[in-house]
Amino acid sequence: MKPLNAQRHAQAQIMQSLVDGLLVEGLLDDLGAAWRVATEAEDWLTRLPAFQAHGGDPSQRFWHWPQDRHHSIAMLLRPGIAQAWEKVPRTPVILMDHESREWESLDPVAFMRRVFGAVTQDDEQALGQGQRVFLEALSDSLWQAASSVAHRVETRDLLRRDTVEHFAIMEQWASLLDRPYHPTAKAKQGLSESEYRAYMAEFNAPVTLRWVAMPRDRMMTGAGVGEGCPVPAQWLAGDEGRRALEQEMASRGLARTHVAIPVHPWQHEHALPHWLKAAFVAGDCVSLESVTEPWLATSSLRSLAPTTASPHFLKLPMAIHSLGTSRYLPAVKMLNGDLSARLLHQARKKDARLAEGLYLCDEGKWWAYMPEGATLFDEAPRHLSAMVRSYPRALLEDPSVRLVPMATLGTPLPGGEHHVFDDWLAQRGMMASPASVQALFGELCDGFFDINLRMLRLGMLAEVHGQNAVLVFKEGQCHGLLLRDHDSLRISVACLEQHGMQDPCYCIKPGHSNTLYHDSLEALLFWLQTLGIQVNLRAIIDTLADHYGLSSHDLWREMAARLEARIDAIPFDGRDRGMLKEQLFEREQWPYKRLIAPIIERAGGPGSMPFGTSSTCNPFVRVGLPVDERVAEALTEA
Repeated sequence: MKPLNAQRHAQAQIMQSLVDGLLVEGLLDDLGAAWRVATEAEDWLTRLPAFQAHGGDPSQRFWHWPQDRHHSIAMLLRPGIAQAWEKVPRTPVILMDHESREWESLDPVAFMRRVFGAVTQDDEQALGQGQRVFLEALSDSLWQAASSVAHRVETRDLLRRDTVEHFAIMEQWASLLDRPYHPTAKAKQGLSESEYRAYMAEFNAPVTLRWVAMPRDRMMTGAGVGEGCPVPAQWLAGDEGRRALEQEMASRGLARTHVAIPVHPWQHEHALPHWLKAAFVAGDCVSLESVTEPWLATSSLRSLAPTTASPHFLKLPMAIHSLGTSRYLPAVKMLNGDLSARLLHQARKKDARLAEGLYLCDEGKWWAYMPEGATLFDEAPRHLSAMVRSYPRALLEDPSVRLVPMATLGTPLPGGEHHVFDDWLAQRGMMASPASVQALFGELCDGFFDINLRMLRLGMLAEVHGQNAVLVFKEGQCHGLLLRDHDSLRISVACLEQHGMQDPCYCIKPGHSNTLYHDSLEALLFWLQTLGIQVNLRAIIDTLADHYGLSSHDLWREMAARLEARIDAIPFDGRDRGMLKEQLFEREQWPYKRLIAPIIERAGGPGSMPFGTSSTCNPFVRVGLPVDERVAEALTEA
């Protein structure tokens, strides 16, 4: 395995996401930077090895931003596919001295401080609260990503692993990047360096849970918790651990009045003493000493996998700050998840392909603290809750099945030594040629779009970013899609009703915007275009193109062809089919989900992950244009 500079790798990866995000959100538009073709740029600049290796393309531009009389910032840009311009990969952002002709590579924080106009420590007071929040998250992303890169995930002999062991490694792999194209995605703010290594999936360290006794009369439970449903320990602990919990509950006089629920050790140490101190002081909630089997983190930090042969995974609140929000687990989210699950099961009955290829985790077994007088929208109770997420046992116990989070396929390993497609090609007896990789990517698109478009036709769409959507492979074939985190199912009530379903009546905080209800299929399509294509599938294309030396244009064209074929094959009515084709293939602009500006605007306040909407170029139109037209179009936008 080649030696790797983890810090340099992390900086390059985050700088790429940062610059590309700033470009597409228009956050560099008003800086007074010039765009120059290579022949107009300074000779010594174009001859720098960092740029020379990527030069020679007449469509590229040097972005040149003067700082003072003798200094400026430069970087090399090229026309993109999912956005008008992007930084040329593996090229630096440099601060150059025009007199000495010396230069230095800027790291993401240093560059962003200049964008914010806070070059020196004396400028600190000029920073707004949101700018400080963003810089802190960016700084945390850098050291945490470097720590993950330095560790290296073990990916040898994947084809020989059993289904559960293979799935665990896929989760570790997916965690390395977290969310593509998000410059602060890796930041898990609130974790020390030792806690980061103890609780992130890629380090594969066992996590020993704490247990808390919660009063039965101050508790909400999920749709899957009935009279005959065992308490959490029955799902989550072995015989010895259950007996220890039962004996401790009995000895402390809590057996009849309380239920023991698991708590993440970080949450027990840092969050509960802050948010629920009064409940513990009063004795309403009681920390227990009993210890049960350890767990393993997954690509979603607060979701844990068992270290025993069990289909029951676990989701817990953690009051760390990630993706611009605190990762608590409120009852209202799980309540809405129960309502969504009911709709998803109805959808499987209305479409034979969904019945065969759409798999659902059971997320109805949950327990949440709800003290007297509290509401579903109060802050404190959402820090003490637990969900048992049961995976379909038939999948976990089938040796021919491979469960692959789509995020894994869009996450390059730091050394570039392996990709999941290597194993898929081997399993199918195919050579790693451009044609065979493109063919398998086409099969992946067929499966992904077939499930999602059939759901869309019925009036619903899941949150299909790479972490929530898990591909189900059987005998080397892309068989279906497994969904988790049902609380983000988006719906159009009018369309549901056309297909014999009803409004689930989601619980939404009064006066707050929601992203669950949409007026039309066209509005629902936003989520497929942004999360499904611009984030999830785009990351897979970029990773495949880099790993195998392929043309990303060819992969985008393959996606477009497969998507159009699925639209034709699925029984949409004529109006909806026409709308889909017009929105997806004919519009010059697509919607875009903004991430950087909303984090700055939120300035660290409460709420779910902040985002805004704008527009960007249509990738399918872009890959159909000649290079000179793409450049002219991109320059017009710039």
